[in-house]
Amino acid sequence: MPVETRTTVDETVLDSYRVLQEEGQPDVVTEFIDVFLADLPGRVEQLRQAVASASAQAVKSSAHALKGSSGSVGAVMLSGLCGQLEANARAGSTEGALDLLAAIEAEAVRADQELRRFRVE
Repeated sequence: MPVETRTTVDETVLDSYRVLQEEGQPDVVTEFIDVFLADLPGRVEQLRQAVASASAQAVKSSAHALKGSSGSVGAVMLSGLCGQLEANARAGSTEGALDLLAAIEAEAVRADQELRRFRVE
């Protein structure tokens, strides 16, 4: 898929949280983004450690957690890559995990940068 056509963040996911916004309260989307971005480095590190351990169960668990949290903020590419890694590990394989981890790490940086653009100060 060419870089120009891929979507790092699906804005419609973030827009769906707007219904939760209460007048006079901090921006709800910014709060969701901030929580995700605060947790992101730790989740990626946990995934690195799981891949290094070559434990399919640890990889599956870590990939699943990052898949869910990234999907909840619309980081669809990151979520999809984690889903691939999780599926491989669920099948008992860690083959290709290092390559997927590298792609996940790169996509996590892109998602971080993209999500920061949606924050409201």
